[in-house]
Amino acid sequence: MNGSNILILEDDPDQMDLLVEFAVSEVLRIRDDKNTSDRQRKAIKEIKIIKVGNIDSLKKSVSMLKNVFLAVLDCNTPDDENRAPHDQLVKTDHIVTGQHKSVDIVAQLLPGTPITMISSMGRFKRIVKTYYESRLDLRINFVAKNDSTAIKQNIETHLQEYLKSVD
Repeated sequence: MNGSNILILEDDPDQMDLLVEFAVSEVLRIRDDKNTSDRQRKAIKEIKIIKVGNIDSLKKSVSMLKNVFLAVLDCNTPDDENRAPHDQLVKTDHIVTGQHKSVDIVAQLLPGTPITMISSMGRFKRIVKTYYESRLDLRINFVAKNDSTAIKQNIETHLQEYLKSVD
């Protein structure tokens, strides 16, 4: 798949709809802004929102994608569509390391892609951020699922950064 993409990993259909709506509204708002150049408007029209609901689908999608300027990943997702959601944290000897399966997939197959983790409780925020910042120098944004303003701002920030690169 070519073009520029926003990748969203979320297993809850209602939450997925909400995240897609946030992304679409930010894309449209920026597209209609009088300060948006014609070149940026053209780039905006080519943006695709890729929706995946589990780790298996994430692996398949990421292996086909080239240009992802934002990955929004739910911390708590199923491995495949027939399983219950669970935190995708890697454990060593029953100790949570901070390593997260979906972050690893995106970081390995789409290096340099900004990652935003969404979580209803944010209970693993510090350990995940510490793990990736210390080992891969990878900055991960964490946003609470119920903070719609922060989610929209995060999407807008990455969309604006993407548009700067097309000018």
